[in-house]
Amino acid sequence: MTRTIRAVDGQGRAVLTDAPASDGLAPFHAGGDFTVGVEDELLLVGADGELGGDSAELIARLDRHGLEGSTATPEIYLAQVEFNTPVCADAAGVGEHLARCRSALADIGQRGIATGVHPTAELGRFERTRSDRYDVLAAEFAGVLRTPTSAFQVHVGMPDQDALMAAYRGIRNYLPVLRALGASSPYWHGSDSGLACARAAVVRSYPRVGVPPELHSYDEYEAAVLAEMAAGEVPDYTYVCWELRPHPRLGTLEVRMMDAQPSLYRAVGLVALVQGLARHSVENLPEADLPGAVLAADDFRALRYGLDTRIVDVEGRMRPVRELAADAVVHARAALAGEGSDGALDQVDAYLHGVPEYERQRRTHAEHGMRGLLADLVDRTLAGGPVATDRRKVV
Repeated sequence: MTRTIRAVDGQGRAVLTDAPASDGLAPFHAGGDFTVGVEDELLLVGADGELGGDSAELIARLDRHGLEGSTATPEIYLAQVEFNTPVCADAAGVGEHLARCRSALADIGQRGIATGVHPTAELGRFERTRSDRYDVLAAEFAGVLRTPTSAFQVHVGMPDQDALMAAYRGIRNYLPVLRALGASSPYWHGSDSGLACARAAVVRSYPRVGVPPELHSYDEYEAAVLAEMAAGEVPDYTYVCWELRPHPRLGTLEVRMMDAQPSLYRAVGLVALVQGLARHSVENLPEADLPGAVLAADDFRALRYGLDTRIVDVEGRMRPVRELAADAVVHARAALAGEGSDGALDQVDAYLHGVPEYERQRRTHAEHGMRGLLADLVDRTLAGGPVATDRRKVV
């Protein structure tokens, strides 16, 4: 049995009672012992790098090509495809599947860009995929659905509800760090947004999206998500798209913070970081939680400045994001080292000492113009796959 809202008490809290799963919540199904899977959203572009393409026709060709365990699915924007990997033991396995998916795209002659926002897509000009779900969302979102965005979403399999909520609490404290590390969208509508992650500024305007609430138990999760579903009059929990959310039907914790990544090497590093932080949080239960308002302020600084700022940590101290990111790598490495799956974290270490993606794009634009930037993004997106444990290669 799941539970549903039957009333709201005098302090505005949801009152729950037993109810069948038809209330929109799925029963929790164990999703594995810290296994990982990814949703990799790519924007479809033409020969000039400009947004354009038909995902429905493309997916039929990809299905005939064969993705060896992964799947290709449409998104709300017609010029977009989402690759979904199967459940993998570690980041290396995810990297192999993503490499095959992107190679398949190149093999059938379709160009794509993995970045949070297409740099030149015009405000409000896009074609939309038609489906019952997307029609409802488009009608609700109206003008805030104004430009295609692409995310890199990581799922970590959870063995039980207690592990799920421990990982939720631990990763929630690191969400601004993940935002900064995954920021890949400084340009929108042909101009420099001044942000490291313009995608976040777009997505923040959507309903039921944003900073996840402070939660300590699965019962609290159910109460929070059911309350938000009731307020939005939506049919199930998948319409509540916090930047970090339990996914009971899959038995996973889903991290939705990062932009799509042009570099598969960096993408694989981020998978390892999320996987390691999840395991670390379960093995070392968090002692404190960032208040929602502080987390929101931290997140804005991360989307604005990326790695080049300071934010408040869980102990209330103002610290450089790079320093917090280095701490996160240490925790993740300790959690993954016993199984020998920590090699991909070298990509995150190297990135912390290199040029951030948002600054690389600005430098490319300054030297080669917008056409050069689009060409560079296409080339890197379709450059082929990483050997996830290769400690020499950083792209």
